[in-house]
Amino acid sequence: MNAMGAETGNPTTSVVMPAYNAERYIEAAIRSVMAQTVTDWELIVVDDCSRDGTAAIVERLAREDGRIRLFRNPQNLGVAATRNAGLSYCKGRYIALLDSDDIWRNEKLSKQIETAEGTDADIVYCSYGIIDENGEPKCADFVVPEITDFYASLTKSVISCSTALFRAESIQNYRFEAEYYHEDLVLWLRMLRDGLVARGCVDVLADYRVINGTRSANKLMSAIFRWDIYKNMLGLSAWKSMALLVKYMMVGLLKYRHVKKHK
Repeated sequence: MNAMGAETGNPTTSVVMPAYNAERYIEAAIRSVMAQTVTDWELIVVDDCSRDGTAAIVERLAREDGRIRLFRNPQNLGVAATRNAGLSYCKGRYIALLDSDDIWRNEKLSKQIETAEGTDADIVYCSYGIIDENGEPKCADFVVPEITDFYASLTKSVISCSTALFRAESIQNYRFEAEYYHEDLVLWLRMLRDGLVARGCVDVLADYRVINGTRSANKLMSAIFRWDIYKNMLGLSAWKSMALLVKYMMVGLLKYRHVKKHK
C-alpha cells in the first residue's frame, strides 16, 4: 500500500475509515472528524480500489489537513480486510471507527475519551441519530444503555462501527472476519465474550446513514446472516438461535419505529 498525508507522530486517537466508491458522502464524513473538539487525532482512510472520485477527494482534504492519511489497497479486499488494514497503521492510544457515509457530532471523541478515562471500559459506544441519503432524520434517535455485555448483545446491538472507540491495547489481538456478513457484530461478540468491558455515552454523538440498496438497509439478509452467527460462530442450538433471532427482530422493529416517509 502507499499513503498520502503528513506524519502526525503519536496522536491520542487514530480514526479508521474504509472507503469504496464513497464520493457522495466521504467529504462530509471526513469534515466531521476535522470538526472534533479534540484535535490530537489522525485519520486513516483506506481506499478499497474505488472507481469514482473517492481517492481524489481524500487527497485534496489531506493536502488541507496533514492529520489525514490516505492508503490504497492494491486490489479490492472488501470492508472487513480494509478495516483490518487501517487498524495496522494506527498509532494512537485510542482507536475509533467511522464509515465513509456516516457523520460524527463535534464532541464525539472528547466525550468518549472522557468516558474511557473515567471507567474501566475497553470499548466505548454512543447514541446516534438515524438519517437518510439526504441527511434528514429517518426515525427517532437510537439511545444506548450505559452498559452492555455479551448476552445483551445477542439480541440488541448497541455497538456500531461509527460509534465505537477502543483502547488500542484492547483491540490489538482482534480483527474483523470477512467470512461473516456481520463482521462487526462478530468482533463485538468475541471481545465481550472474552471479558472486555463496554460502556456507553447516552449522548447522541453520531449520525448513521441508511442508504437504500446497501447491506445495512437489507433487513431480511441481516436476519439470515445473524442466524449464521448464532448457529455457526457461537454454536447455539437451532431452538436457541431461533428464539434469539425473534427477539432481535422485535427489538429492531422498535428501533426503526416512526420511520418518516419521503416522497
